[in-house]
Amino acid sequence: MSDKSPNPKRRLTVLDHLRGFFIIVIILDHLGRWPSLFGLITGKGLLWVTAAEGFVIISGLLVGYVRGFKNRALPLIDVSIKLWRRAILLFICSIIASIIYTAIFWYAPVIGGLPAMPIDKGEWSELIFKIFTFQYTYMWVHFLTLYALFLAASPLAIWLMRINKSWLVVAISLVVFTIGRCTNIESLQWQALFFIPSVAGYHLEAIQSYWKKLGTSTQAIVKGTFLSVTIITILLSVWFTFYADQASALTIDVNLLFDRENIGITSLRVLLALTWFTGFLFFFQTIEGWLRRHLDWLLMPFGARSLSAYIVHGVVIVLISLTTYASDSIIINTFLGVVCILAVWGLLKSPLVQKTIPA
Repeated sequence: MSDKSPNPKRRLTVLDHLRGFFIIVIILDHLGRWPSLFGLITGKGLLWVTAAEGFVIISGLLVGYVRGFKNRALPLIDVSIKLWRRAILLFICSIIASIIYTAIFWYAPVIGGLPAMPIDKGEWSELIFKIFTFQYTYMWVHFLTLYALFLAASPLAIWLMRINKSWLVVAISLVVFTIGRCTNIESLQWQALFFIPSVAGYHLEAIQSYWKKLGTSTQAIVKGTFLSVTIITILLSVWFTFYADQASALTIDVNLLFDRENIGITSLRVLLALTWFTGFLFFFQTIEGWLRRHLDWLLMPFGARSLSAYIVHGVVIVLISLTTYASDSIIINTFLGVVCILAVWGLLKSPLVQKTIPA
């Protein structure tokens, strides 16, 4: 998707920058100190599409590219073992983190507030049962369980792509998504945002070759269309989310189309998530030089070690909640957002985190 010849290192740098941006937005939303200037960037996690969808999309894209396309010469069993080991490791991290964060929520003298949870204080047997039956994961590491499930199922998708049945991966994903909507099973819904991009990841170099053959005018039209649709729908989402009283009487119906308040996702939200992701990808490619010069120091550590950041960011949020009261000051909350991001950035540089926490 670059006007110039494909360069794997350059392309993955763009993806790392984008993934770093997504994880930073997720962390700020989890911190939840509003009002804050960061709300202008994150949308407080309330828009029709959030950074969580982008994080899932880019994860599927990279699994399709790295484990699918780049490892296509390896025996499928070897690739499968790597994916299953990774899935088990992430699920173990999810279990440990969920237990620790839940215990903190139950017993720590938190003065700044933490997210509510559906399990009563001290109900350890219920907690363990729900964790191991995939019914509960603490919200700060919620994606780990989903990611582990998707990784565990990835060998089947990779096998189908290897035998030139990529279309079947998409078809199965859409069928499973429909089942998930009917049964309200979250993982069956979110998998569409992982496996459909994984197909794009598997064919990424072919897509880039095709893109390079297009004329500059066609490329400009495609880029302009995605960027325009992304900007317009983001502004509409902001309007219908934060200015509902000033919007039309259809506000509730429009928001329901994207299922913003429900843990599940509608087909329109999936489509919009894929559109926004493409728009953001084009935008990040356009400003890549600027990002390299000014924000590489910040985005690259978060992008290259996104799962580490996702796992440990709760530690920083807990410390902030233990030491500061919730405030209505936009200055204080913005400052705490900066402190949170820089503290997680520092943890990512820590040898202990780099040695013990999955990247």
